Amino acid sequence: MIFLLGGPPRIGKSIISREIRQKHAVSVVSTDSLGAVLENVLSPEAAPDLFVFSKFNKMPLAERMNLIMKDPAVLIDYVRKESHVVWQAVEAFTRRENNEGRDALIEGVAVLPELICQLEDILHRVVFIGNQGENHKEYIKKFAEENENDWMRDVSDQYISVFAMFVKRMSAYIEHEAEKYGFKYIEMDKELFENVTEKVMKSLGLSAS
Repeated sequence: MIFLLGGPPRIGKSIISREIRQKHAVSVVSTDSLGAVLENVLSPEAAPDLFVFSKFNKMPLAERMNLIMKDPAVLIDYVRKESHVVWQAVEAFTRRENNEGRDALIEGVAVLPELICQLEDILHRVVFIGNQGENHKEYIKKFAEENENDWMRDVSDQYISVFAMFVKRMSAYIEHEAEKYGFKYIEMDKELFENVTEKVMKSLGLSAS
């Protein structure tokens, strides 16, 4: 069985996926990892959309903040463009795992509702998560503080607030698209993280115990 978990960055997809791997012995791959592989074999000239979000991350922090505050939809479009390129690797990986009869969980931002329909000939289950709450900034900050290699440890509270605003907007976008294509969306605001993890497992047809 192929399992897919999608949603905006900085909401805990990787943590939930690790929990699923530990409980169900399912192999897990991140779309970030597949995207990094593509970046090593494709050039910006050959696949410009693959590098559009990387260009954003290389902007000075102040420019990034201004862009998000001015129009978060621009950054969502960056994510969509990059995801469509990364999806080529996601789909290839998914089909290989399916053909070889292995269970696999693919998690990441590149798992978008509009792309899942390309897997209609493969047995799969998918769920999307998001956080449209006003206090998501505190979760992002807490996670960064607990992980010494997290680059967000070194950014200002103001930047984290702005990024949390982007996550909120993208969560709303994901919820709308999931409903449009008939997929389950789980809202994380006001939920304990453990409860969200259980809901994700149940939505994927996996035991939470």
